[in-house]
Amino acid sequence: MQDAWSSREAWVYECLCCETTWDEVLEVRHFGDGHGNEAVIYERGGQPCTTPWTDCLCPKCQSRNVKAWAATRKAGELPPVRSGSDVAMVFHLRRIHAW
Repeated sequence: MQDAWSSREAWVYECLCCETTWDEVLEVRHFGDGHGNEAVIYERGGQPCTTPWTDCLCPKCQSRNVKAWAATRKAGELPPVRSGSDVAMVFHLRRIHAW
């Protein structure tokens, strides 16, 4: 049986040519095969895309000299509430050897 779950990741980009900065939120789909292996698919606007840190293009100057990093939460911002119980999440993480 294949485990699947999704999450959202925010990424910040900075063009090293024109110093433009922007951010994007990507939907990340995780698939576990039940043997501890995991595949990850990134989606932008519902369409599969490359990983956020590769093949970036500046929207202003079209340069590929772009730096990307995962955004961190702002102080006081709470993460979204997960459905299900925390106990179920712990067992799931243990099953995929993530905790």
